[in-house]
Amino acid sequence: MEDRAYPVKQDYTWPARVTSFDAGRDRLLRPSSLLRFQQEAGERHLGEAGLTYQEFYRRGMIFVLTRLNVEIHRLPAMGEEVSLLTWHRDGKGAQLYRCYQLLDGRGTVLTEGVSAFALVEVESHRPLRPTVFEQFGIGSQPDRRNGCPDPGRLRPPEGLTDAGERRVFWSDTDYNGHLNNTVYADILCDFVPDGMDGREIAGFSIAYEKEALEGESLSIRTAALPEENGCSTVWMTGEHGRGRCFTANLRLRRTGDAG
Repeated sequence: MEDRAYPVKQDYTWPARVTSFDAGRDRLLRPSSLLRFQQEAGERHLGEAGLTYQEFYRRGMIFVLTRLNVEIHRLPAMGEEVSLLTWHRDGKGAQLYRCYQLLDGRGTVLTEGVSAFALVEVESHRPLRPTVFEQFGIGSQPDRRNGCPDPGRLRPPEGLTDAGERRVFWSDTDYNGHLNNTVYADILCDFVPDGMDGREIAGFSIAYEKEALEGESLSIRTAALPEENGCSTVWMTGEHGRGRCFTANLRLRRTGDAG
């Protein structure tokens, strides 16, 4: 690997606006759009220092998102001016942790997220140690956290039931040829038992296990747990012919109960 440090800032703030195509029927930022905001801010953070996807690929490395967790206090409305603050926190084992906060115009925190990534070799997909990433001059901030717990292993309860099939179309895939990470949030909302009417998402967690390719179908299974402390939980898994694609849960509250 070339010995070169890059001028990466400790954190990065991306001013953005919730456009009409970022919003759903309720005129609020879609959860999938929130993940796109996070993804874009992270790429801009590294990219402004020259560490683009192309630069990592040239060096034989790519990032693979393995898990994420998001806490939602309030989703911004269509037309609202916001900013996405992000920073690289630290690495544990083969995992790299990045934090996010979505802020409104007054600086109030609207959402918080933590994503776990692996930096892997392009050809072998062998995970690289976080120290490889930090050799680029990107400092760790292990004590700088937000209010979102780290994404952990997701263990769904027994008794998940069949909820239907979700085919992966060309428009779902990204430059890696896989079902894009952000689309999973749409799948979660689409397969909530009894639908999303009268509910809003307080948070969600996704574990990405085996990528899905165009033309594959995901068998979706769900389980809805009883409400507790004003919040109910829906568990969901998706499987294709090669095994488990994802495991996820959504924390749901009744519309208007946001804290």
